[in-house]
Amino acid sequence: MLLVLKGDTVRTSSGLSGEITDIWGIARPWAKLRQDGGKLAFILRTDVTEIIKRPPAKKGKR
Repeated sequence: MLLVLKGDTVRTSSGLSGEITDIWGIARPWAKLRQDGGKLAFILRTDVTEIIKRPPAKKGKR
């Protein structure tokens, strides 16, 4: 299982791809996926096969 974070662009085992906009759950880890056409899909995070792009980490104040 991949570690999927909010903001990642991913591809699933069923062929869907898009940006993760929300994640929740512990026993059954769900995610909300915004596809390229703007449609929303609810997926299990365990179905993610590839992380296409991950935004850079935010830097904190020092």
